[in-house]
Amino acid sequence: AGGGGGSKASKGLRHFSMRVCKKVEEKGHTSYNEVAEELVKEFMAERKKEMEEKGSNPPASDPAPPGKKKRKSNSERGYDEKNIRRRVYDALNVLMAMDIINKEKKQIFWKGLPSNAHKEMESLQGELRHRRATVEKKTDCLKELL
Repeated sequence: AGGGGGSKASKGLRHFSMRVCKKVEEKGHTSYNEVAEELVKEFMAERKKEMEEKGSNPPASDPAPPGKKKRKSNSERGYDEKNIRRRVYDALNVLMAMDIINKEKKQIFWKGLPSNAHKEMESLQGELRHRRATVEKKTDCLKELL
């Protein structure tokens, strides 16, 4: 979905939080586990794709001995999954603090991004009052002329 260097998984917490936000917005009503599971799957698929693009060889910086490669990758995968789940939890708490989502027990409800809708509504109501007053004055002027 975007260009630039680096993997999506390494773009930082802000990028990750936006993905959590979009996921909850798409669903409207969801749970922590549902969001976390989907994001874990997405990130693991991205990581797998990146590994395939680089070749099936693991990074040269991997310090695991040759006989323990498979076990290391499984524990690494488990660590990544836990890390993603922690970040989902953190992002959801931030979204709740910003009044973008609402949590009731284990359910998460999308409320919407903050906007100036209230101020815009007040402004439009003020404009409506002003225009009604103008119409009333013009109506009175017409009555006087007739």
